Amino acid sequence: MANYYSQTVFTIPATPQERAVLEECFAVSAVLSTDVAELPDVGIETVKAYYASCSDAFRATFPKRPDEEDPFADFFDLWSDPDFPEFNADLTIRDDPDGKGKVAFISGHEADVSALASLIQKVCKTALPFAFQWAEVADKDVPGGFGGGYYVITDSEIFGGSTRWLMEETLETLRAGT
Repeated sequence: MANYYSQTVFTIPATPQERAVLEECFAVSAVLSTDVAELPDVGIETVKAYYASCSDAFRATFPKRPDEEDPFADFFDLWSDPDFPEFNADLTIRDDPDGKGKVAFISGHEADVSALASLIQKVCKTALPFAFQWAEVADKDVPGGFGGGYYVITDSEIFGGSTRWLMEETLETLRAGT
């Protein structure tokens, strides 16, 4: 049995407002995945109060849905499993190596790359279209234990796939042609 990890590291250009919302999203994720989740007596009123304390920009990006009691429902949609709202990545703001201001530097050893792609689509509108790569590694030598993939993010879609999927599609096409 092997453990698999998704790793990524990239920079993304973002406006000061977008960087602030990115930082807030990482902070909210940390609170919702640990602090709130570990308190058994936290009621919906506490969750609503926490949402109300978020910035106007956060609430505009992730508005409360009229059909949902939990005000974070739109935020939870970033994850395939909203019970685990964690990016498993680090975010720092750095100087752009090309001297064009600041960039968001995102890296993670067990990153939820799909959630990061969804976050970028919602928050970093000025950087779109944008793309990043990720690697999948196993902690043991096993066949198929290494791979990776990419995401290309536009305002309306997120394209991407794993190298495994690309390899299988190419092989299928080649075999069908013989």
